[in-house]
Amino acid sequence: MFRFKIKNIHKKSRTGFFDTPHGKIKTPNIATVATHGKIKLLTKTDHSRVNPDLTIANTFHLFVNNKVKEIKKAGGLHKWSGFKKPIMTDSGGFQVFSLGWGRAHGTGKVGKIENFFEASRKFDVQKFANNKNPVKISEKGVVFNYDNKKYDFTPEKSIKIQEDLGADVIFAFDECTSPLHDHFYTKKSMEQTHRWAVRSLNAHKKKNQALFGIVQGGVFEDLRKKSSKFIGGLPFDGFGIGGSFGEKQMKDVLRWSLSGLPEEKPRHLLGIGKIKDIFIAVKEGIDLFDCVIPTREARHGILYVKSGKFAIEKGIFAGDKKLIDGNCGCFVCRNKITRKELHCYFKSARKADNKKLSTCDVDRLVLGKRLATIHNIHFFKNLFGEIREAIADGKLDKLEREYLF
Repeated sequence: MFRFKIKNIHKKSRTGFFDTPHGKIKTPNIATVATHGKIKLLTKTDHSRVNPDLTIANTFHLFVNNKVKEIKKAGGLHKWSGFKKPIMTDSGGFQVFSLGWGRAHGTGKVGKIENFFEASRKFDVQKFANNKNPVKISEKGVVFNYDNKKYDFTPEKSIKIQEDLGADVIFAFDECTSPLHDHFYTKKSMEQTHRWAVRSLNAHKKKNQALFGIVQGGVFEDLRKKSSKFIGGLPFDGFGIGGSFGEKQMKDVLRWSLSGLPEEKPRHLLGIGKIKDIFIAVKEGIDLFDCVIPTREARHGILYVKSGKFAIEKGIFAGDKKLIDGNCGCFVCRNKITRKELHCYFKSARKADNKKLSTCDVDRLVLGKRLATIHNIHFFKNLFGEIREAIADGKLDKLEREYLF
């Protein structure tokens, strides 16, 4: 049911497809983020216009917003959302980081600190006991403090929720560490993630859902290689590369993380979506991605074109009658919606702070965000189509130069 077939190989990069109950996923590819089970702001008609190859929903947020029973009763995410193509769900593991150490350390998924080993010395991990972390982590699992309520997650509970949600691909529960953690804490966390991986496998009952294990180990070569060997030796259907790390460490971290994984199974790089990072990862042999960048940046008026990206709210676009991208085939560009029009939609929100937005202003702003989201999703979908073609033709370096230089 979950056959992964490699079609073309160019150096380390590869194309292929992954069979799921809701169709083939062509690889490399990116999952559009649908945090609450649907792509933010988009209608069902909008979704059909962009028709993403796959989406990923957030297990934690669906659970805390009391959507799991409703979705299960509807027959799963596909019937509830109307999406017909493959769907993934994460395990809630990233929230262990984002609501915990990420918040405590003030860092994100990909840090920008030049030397993480030097930076980590600023943090005495022994002082960062669990009472300093908003998330309580133990061998049993995790207790989140979210919106003044406590929610417990264990590997077994995460798998059960994901099975109720009914996605095609689900992930084992893990802890994503901070890039500011030292070797001692990262090793301890990684070993616990390994034990949680075994528990996730044992809890997994539905054979029509692929289960991916997650490699951790922070920015440390020995830990990444150890985690890759351990997780790669377990009977998962595919593998995720997790963790938070620096931009300059990405290539090394990927190389270490892939070292022990079987070639014949898909590899998913969790939460990464900058174009330069996509090319780095594809060149190391990554097959799948997910990231909020296409949709989140669209809602902030950031639009992607092959030559880069731009903020549509800037004044230079107030009279610009050009399309977002004259070579783009998305719904927005096909219907000749100009940069000037989109600029006006977004500027509707830029009134004096002491004035409330009118209903008309809100509607125009939402329309602008919807159109920007449609365009960006199409852009990234097209990017991965070009990447697959370039790998098959042995021209990935040439394509990278077209996008980045």
